[in-house]
Amino acid sequence: MPFGDPKFTVVNPSPDVDMVLKSLRFSDWLSAAALSGGSWAYGYMFGKPTRMACANTGLMIGMTAASMLVAQNSRARLRGYRENAKEVKMHGAWPVQPELKQMGTIRNPIATGTASPLIKPPLNWKNYD
Repeated sequence: MPFGDPKFTVVNPSPDVDMVLKSLRFSDWLSAAALSGGSWAYGYMFGKPTRMACANTGLMIGMTAASMLVAQNSRARLRGYRENAKEVKMHGAWPVQPELKQMGTIRNPIATGTASPLIKPPLNWKNYD
């Protein structure tokens, strides 16, 4: 995940697995099915002596990769790093939102820190001896 402030509304800054799985979209399920099916086809095409064993192994590897991919995309939407209008409507916005800083234009950027104190708090040097 990026270290900067999120560009969209934060739904939950630290979502658990249940919330991540409940907020999967149809496109997430479709990409998981496509990645799993493509991995099965790859294993079948290139596993000549034992096609079905290689295809099933490819399917398991593809399902593992697909589950990590859809969980990462769903978590990014809940944390505000991707477009999340449906999640905001379904779960509501988090009460404390990070402050969005004026970034300027691409040609004339404004030098600001990339993260607000809510996302990345400043170091407390008093704890060190």
